[in-house]
Amino acid sequence: MNSTIKRICLIMLCVFVGIFSFTKLSKITTDPEFSLNKTNIESFDEKINTVMGLSAGSAIASTAISLIPGDAGTPIAEQLADFSKYFLLVLSALFFEQYFALISGYIVSNIIIPAICLLLALNLIFKNVKFKEIAVKLLLAGIIIYLIVPCTVQITNIVSKTYEETISAAQNNDLSSTDVEDKGVISQLANSAEATVSNAGNYLSQLIRALAVMVVVTCLIPILILVLAFWLLKIIMTQNSSLLSIKNL
Repeated sequence: MNSTIKRICLIMLCVFVGIFSFTKLSKITTDPEFSLNKTNIESFDEKINTVMGLSAGSAIASTAISLIPGDAGTPIAEQLADFSKYFLLVLSALFFEQYFALISGYIVSNIIIPAICLLLALNLIFKNVKFKEIAVKLLLAGIIIYLIVPCTVQITNIVSKTYEETISAAQNNDLSSTDVEDKGVISQLANSAEATVSNAGNYLSQLIRALAVMVVVTCLIPILILVLAFWLLKIIMTQNSSLLSIKNL
């Protein structure tokens, strides 16, 4: 009798947790103002502003160099103009990662947790350990999915700080400034074409290094973390059931 009452209470608890996750927890985990989401989004916004600034700087520099009399700066101006498409790819990756920060919370709270509760309830009803084993696998999978974005943000922030000077050098170059007229760059183009081309060459090198850092931060590291996450998920899903079984639950 006591065992039956205990099972009924546990089943009701599973139902309650599943409904709570689907109706209430999902609103929290997908809320941009939720502390973890807010931290992730702010980090992505900072990187997005950096990429947009570099993209705008390369366009401004390309325009300024194209004003130099003759064809001395044309090759560099064309290369700078081509950077826009590369920065667009980086920007797209950042927006995807930013949206995934909210999507992962939705997947965990709306799908995985209710599924776990359902499986545990079925295990209590039918006394079939298979349901519990699948629930444990889903639990581990949910933890991995939810931690993908926070781990990515922390690792990329460390890399970004390490190479902060590289990005700052490209951002602070005179040719990339939106206030080029005040700095006298355009007015001096005709009189100092050789110096301007030399500065443009240096800026191009700085921009290449900054782009390489942004590609590593926004593309390569997230891809490596995703590959590692899928590898762990594959191990969990294909693991021998006896190793994942928690019989004492």
